[in-house]
Amino acid sequence: MKLLSADYSSSSSSSSDSDSESGKEAEIQTEPTKKARRQREGCIDLPAIPESVLSKYHIAPNLQKYEQQDMNMTPFWRSFVYCEWRPTPEIRRELQQIIFKYNKIFMKQNSTDPYQLAELSPLFLSNLGAPKPLHISLTRTLLFESEEQRHTFIQEIRRGLQNNKFQPFTLEVSPRPKLYMSEKANALFLGLPISKCSSSTHLSSFTPIIENALQKSGILNYEQLIVSPSSFHMSIAMTSHPSRATLQNYQQLNEVTEAIMLINNELTYQPPVLINSIYCDENRHSTRIPFQ
Repeated sequence: MKLLSADYSSSSSSSSDSDSESGKEAEIQTEPTKKARRQREGCIDLPAIPESVLSKYHIAPNLQKYEQQDMNMTPFWRSFVYCEWRPTPEIRRELQQIIFKYNKIFMKQNSTDPYQLAELSPLFLSNLGAPKPLHISLTRTLLFESEEQRHTFIQEIRRGLQNNKFQPFTLEVSPRPKLYMSEKANALFLGLPISKCSSSTHLSSFTPIIENALQKSGILNYEQLIVSPSSFHMSIAMTSHPSRATLQNYQQLNEVTEAIMLINNELTYQPPVLINSIYCDENRHSTRIPFQ
């Protein structure tokens, strides 16, 4: 009987062991199944994309320079100083309404009118609908003769911000957008002008820092490269390939649209623009220099 009981106990223990092992295997198999089900149902929470990744390749490659390559062309290392701002989905919807309103104004022009503009495209969305940041230019395109010269410039900007101990601030924008010509004079932008108070109180404080950095990096004509306070704005839309007549007379379009807004007593949305850093471009990489 003892032998029988020993045999039965061993068989029962082995069966219980196999049952527990099979139970563990079933548990292991069900875990990825539940995870896959959550993924299919769209319940998975993805982590936020790091700032370092967002800023690394935010500038599209310039392929045109390879198509028009000149062997005698002097190479330059480019940069550009600006404040960046990422609008929320709610603010993007408000900006879309502004663009829609101005498209209606510009498209009301007669089709034979040389001043008629093509449709304005938002700058805060990519062609695939992905959100993009907007910016406020503090300088024009900067051309350096060497990478070391550009590195010196960015280091001086960083040192100037640290010495002045800037704090984050909020900019006010004008309720009446305006058209601005591109630096190459081949496109028009619809922009929100920065208020005179914000320009003189906040953005103008960067001017002596940028001037000093340009001087120490060996740039001679630095006065022409810094955006004047009266021209500070944030572009929200762009129209490509406007006619030559439109480019030459875009200020008249500004006067017409401003008159229409005044007659209708219309004011556009004024988003609060929080600034806590400035940016300098290096090739396709954007270098963020935060405040204190």
